[in-house]
Amino acid sequence: MKASAIIKGSIFLIGLALVVGYYLFNLSLRNEIQLENSGSVSWNNIELKAGGRYFKVHNLDSGDTKRFLFHSQLEDGGIITGYIGQNIYKSELGYFTPNLSVDMTIILNDDGDIIIK
Repeated sequence: MKASAIIKGSIFLIGLALVVGYYLFNLSLRNEIQLENSGSVSWNNIELKAGGRYFKVHNLDSGDTKRFLFHSQLEDGGIITGYIGQNIYKSELGYFTPNLSVDMTIILNDDGDIIIK
């Protein structure tokens, strides 16, 4: 009886360790991108493509931020486009891969300047 309980407890702990290990590994490969509108005008129709993913923000007012957490599905370069009025602005973000995580901040300014940190 006692040996059976020890074996069951050991199997449970090993299973729990595997689940927690997988969760932490999966969490470590997550990308985080934050958009910040540091200007006084609104940015509209912002499209972000990175790691095989596509995100769209219809409007980002002055001082607003938007955060994206995602896992890369492909190895590819990232790009962001957005409008101030009728003018379109675009910038490349770098390279995304499923094997590495990226943590970046994208700052949008009134003059259309896009700063990648």
